[in-house]
Amino acid sequence: MSKSLVTETADMLCYKAEKDIMTVDTLYTKPKYPEDVMYDIICFHATQAVEKFLKSFIISNGKTVEKIHDLDVLQKAAMEIDNLFANIIKDCLLLNEFVPDIKYSEQEPITKQNINQAMKSLENICNFPPIKAMRDSFSKKHSYEIVDEITIKRVT
Repeated sequence: MSKSLVTETADMLCYKAEKDIMTVDTLYTKPKYPEDVMYDIICFHATQAVEKFLKSFIISNGKTVEKIHDLDVLQKAAMEIDNLFANIIKDCLLLNEFVPDIKYSEQEPITKQNINQAMKSLENICNFPPIKAMRDSFSKKHSYEIVDEITIKRVT
């Protein structure tokens, strides 16, 4: 049985990740939905953005990547290219923990404390030098805006 590989280009994945970041930023800074709905959507798009950034990095370095959603596996694949990716392992693992909570109703609801942790991990990954350099490069190459600085405010 052959494994299905990602067919999008690194540029396209990075661009789509930026759209996820914009969604997170909008929902986080201008909430208008009930908390439980908002937190699920924020975490979903945060994990999607990180997944796409990791896949984009791997592909931009000439490697193939399977169509998977496990941030831990993707982080390890990126670390095989650049050992610096060891610095974001905790952030990837934390965001990965939210995936079942987002997708399955039987899981624990995402809380204010969870959302603050998720946003901090997202900030760390988006501003992580190899990811940030890639984001900057692709945005200049294709003339699109990125959320320049992912910053968090604590939800109270």
